[in-house]
Amino acid sequence: MKAPPRCAIAIPARNEFDLITRCLDALAAQTVGPDRFVTVVLANNCSDDTADKARNFRGLPSLIVEEVRFAPHAAHAGAARRAVVDIAASLSDIVLMTDADCVADPDWVEAMLDAFARGADAVAGAVSGDWEELRHQPPEALAIGKHEWHYLALMAEAEAVFDPREHDPWPRHAQRCGANLGSTRAMLATVDGIPSIATGEDRAFIATVEAAGGKVRHDPRPHVTASARTAGRASGGMAEALATRMSPDYLCGDEFEPADDLVARLKRRRLGRSLARVGEPIDRSLPPRQRLKPAELQQEIDRLRTLIEAAR
Repeated sequence: MKAPPRCAIAIPARNEFDLITRCLDALAAQTVGPDRFVTVVLANNCSDDTADKARNFRGLPSLIVEEVRFAPHAAHAGAARRAVVDIAASLSDIVLMTDADCVADPDWVEAMLDAFARGADAVAGAVSGDWEELRHQPPEALAIGKHEWHYLALMAEAEAVFDPREHDPWPRHAQRCGANLGSTRAMLATVDGIPSIATGEDRAFIATVEAAGGKVRHDPRPHVTASARTAGRASGGMAEALATRMSPDYLCGDEFEPADDLVARLKRRRLGRSLARVGEPIDRSLPPRQRLKPAELQQEIDRLRTLIEAAR
């Protein structure tokens, strides 16, 4: 009798004729062996032959390719990811998510499964941009990206220092990207799946998991490389972020905030959990996050590093 799949991999794909084979090649080279997982590609609203290109791929024994056309008002990343994840969740107890323009490291599936074996309900893996494409960006955009990446790493470290979680220990990261996510089928059912929203469905999903008491692991080991193109397929994705960095009015993403505000929020979050455990009322009100300008990043990096070092 054939062993059941250890996981199902969900891949939304829109006009990815040029990159889908590269994505599937990386899955065929996984250390766990391609016979131990099933891959689902959802070709959504395509005007090219993405679906046929995927169907003709011969490196994966268990490959399902579906086509769907969403109505114009629902033709967005959230709807596509929700639909393909729903299919994958019907096939396995663990669903892994990536994008058609991504290349997973050879041990990606193995590393994700290890995180679930340690008790995670959802896993956020690490995502890097393709340097061969990134290096063609203007130097100013690359400098902003470097500072954002550095600050994001310090934010992850700050969480481990000021609001440590036993299920999400250091080393960890702070990314929550649909290009590298995973969830148990049970948790997907608990939170009613991936939110069908135009942008930010990945971060919204992780937020709902946390609100439901789920254990989220931000694991640096499962890693994928994403295309760093500036003409993307989904609003709010990496391509849009890279392109908008070149605008003179660019503000860092809303996940970035001043160091003092970040540390205060983390301390308050930790205190709130402590009060909840003893039945005390919790004041959940928080001030709105202040978005940073690129020119402010270096001073906030220095400030957050100082706060972390003082707390150790």
